[in-house]
Amino acid sequence: MTDDLDSTNSIGRRRFLKSIFGLGAVVDEAVEAKAPEVIPQPGSAGILAGIERAAPVFIWADLKTGQVGFPSGLNLGSGMPGSTMKLVAAAALHEESLISPNQIYECPGHITLHKQTFNCLHAHGRVNLTHAIAKSCNVFFVLASEKLHTSTFLDYARKFGLDQPVAGRQSGAFPAKANGPSYRYVLGLAEDMQPNSLQILRMSAIVATKGDVPFLHSAEDSADGERFRLQLSDGTWHRLQQGMELACTEGTAQKLDPENKLHIAAKTGTAPRGNKFSSWITGYFPTDAPKHAFVLNSTAGTSQEAAVPQAHKFLFASDWP
Repeated sequence: MTDDLDSTNSIGRRRFLKSIFGLGAVVDEAVEAKAPEVIPQPGSAGILAGIERAAPVFIWADLKTGQVGFPSGLNLGSGMPGSTMKLVAAAALHEESLISPNQIYECPGHITLHKQTFNCLHAHGRVNLTHAIAKSCNVFFVLASEKLHTSTFLDYARKFGLDQPVAGRQSGAFPAKANGPSYRYVLGLAEDMQPNSLQILRMSAIVATKGDVPFLHSAEDSADGERFRLQLSDGTWHRLQQGMELACTEGTAQKLDPENKLHIAAKTGTAPRGNKFSSWITGYFPTDAPKHAFVLNSTAGTSQEAAVPQAHKFLFASDWP
């Protein structure tokens, strides 16, 4: 739901998240199970092999050939997608002219609507759509979702293939009809919408290629299949790409590639998983001519605790062509 998290205060961050997600008492950080250390070992293709059983799910795709790599095993990972769904919401809001491209909302750090309070860890101040993607601003997207009907959001989720299989693997849960307020879906907290990692990866590939993705397939499967195509306006593609790029330089993914060596664009997400958290990061690189898309799903904590640092290890353990 929110990924604007300060990694210097883990216990404070968890209190903040639990207050948002309504998960009850704060789990004692000292006794909570920690994620096992991921020890990357380059395989024959320069990607990873020998990852621990409880390690996160990491998947990548070649955006020229469509080949998908599963260096952490064939477990796809799935669950509530958290703030990664703000990409879908941003596309719907811009494409349907529900907000102006220059719409500004003031983020004081929290907002109360429909007798419910939504928080950001920091007050973002004046935020437009692009910066709301980069900083994963809950206040902006909750306000904007007042203009976005749930059925419209789900229409765009279908456009992004979140109800369709990928690389021969079946789709995760997708609602048969609109069920509840749109902000639940925009923030990725609707229990009836739980895409798998391949679907989240394809979403990034769609943004990277401006809606022209080669048929995604594993090395063992046939590459003979239809490309995935989505038509959106140039303005919508620009804002999605710029928001994901800014996420890596000044937003929620800035610790993914702090020296900007790979030139990554990314979107993070955190969602409750029982009384703990799961997290996501998905993206593509290099930004000027995308060659690879990737996704990481972790059940070890928030995006700042788990998904971002774990993805950093995978991405920098390989020599990318």
